[in-house]
Amino acid sequence: MNKIMGYIFLVILAGVFVMTGFNKISGADMMIQTFESFSYPTWTMYLLGAAELLSAVGLLIPRTRILASGILTFILIGAVGSHLIYAQYAAVPFPAVLLIANIIVLVVGMRRLEAEEEGQMDAIQA
Repeated sequence: MNKIMGYIFLVILAGVFVMTGFNKISGADMMIQTFESFSYPTWTMYLLGAAELLSAVGLLIPRTRILASGILTFILIGAVGSHLIYAQYAAVPFPAVLLIANIIVLVVGMRRLEAEEEGQMDAIQA
């Protein structure tokens, strides 16, 4: 049951990043306005959108999950920071919640990797 809930969580999280990444890649007006309000070049919107889409797929693949979650964590730190710096406080909760969710995925992935390595070391020593 726990494993099923974990996969459901990952699918939902990946779905959110597919939507946000697609909004950036497609040049949605809201995204263009947001990036312009931050005085960021438009190309960064497309770059971040592509990174979000690729990382969303990476979240669903166990072998790439830690890397994808790490990339998304850095993107979200930048998003939260940008909204705070430019006093867009109403926009902070959404990326902040996603940041927390990504950190959870990252920590769980790191713990599983550590447990696998310990198991391999035990097998080698035996």
